[in-house]
Amino acid sequence: EASPSVSDADATTLATELNTMITTAGFYIGDERTVPVDAATVASWLTIVDEDGTLKIDADPKAIQATVDGLPAAVDRAPVNATNIVDSAGTVLRAETEGVAGRSVGDTSKIAADFAEQLQTGNGVYPLSVSETPFETVSLYRHIDINLSTQRATLYENDAVVNSWAVSTGLPGTLTPTGNFKVFAHTRMQDMGCYEGAPYCTKDVPWITWFAPNIGFHGTYWHNNFGQRMSHGCVNLPINLAKYVYDWSPKGLEISVHY
Repeated sequence: EASPSVSDADATTLATELNTMITTAGFYIGDERTVPVDAATVASWLTIVDEDGTLKIDADPKAIQATVDGLPAAVDRAPVNATNIVDSAGTVLRAETEGVAGRSVGDTSKIAADFAEQLQTGNGVYPLSVSETPFETVSLYRHIDINLSTQRATLYENDAVVNSWAVSTGLPGTLTPTGNFKVFAHTRMQDMGCYEGAPYCTKDVPWITWFAPNIGFHGTYWHNNFGQRMSHGCVNLPINLAKYVYDWSPKGLEISVHY
């Protein structure tokens, strides 16, 4: 009888280590596996050799190079500026877009060879060196003007008109209040009136943006007479435009109502 140069136990131990390693293999930026490499691809880079009874890992830099060539496309990105909606005093009302720093991978000429050496030690986590470009923060000053004389609402962003629509505000006896207000709440849908003794009852009123006591923008399905006074004080809009205002207006957004 002749004993094998490599025992089943040794072979099983190495196989277990490799199967664990290839599930986490890839190119990392910090703790993030920014460019994962699938297990089959990593396995194709590796050969197990028996050197005098000791199993060793051999990694092929040429096979790794094909993945390295794709790193700039997978890693590089332009910065994304942060945008905040602010009021006239510059107070941030809502973060509209989170900022993301730009980044670019550095010199890749030695990565394949270095990663091959690292894989031969059983380590599949390759840290990438990247340079970052900081993002800028942009403020968007939003406000709404409601002209009761013309029955028109105009939305502004940094004092440029974003949208302007015909609306229906309060009838005589239930006039829309004038003054300077701020959005204080949003309601997806609710009944309006609909209590004992109420002069009206309107079910399922959608996309309400409240800016004064019992007064707000909302969607209107019971008439299409926009540009004429029609309401009990609220600002009537077509349903799709009411949703636009609902989404566009954070709490604290300033609203001016005037003749």
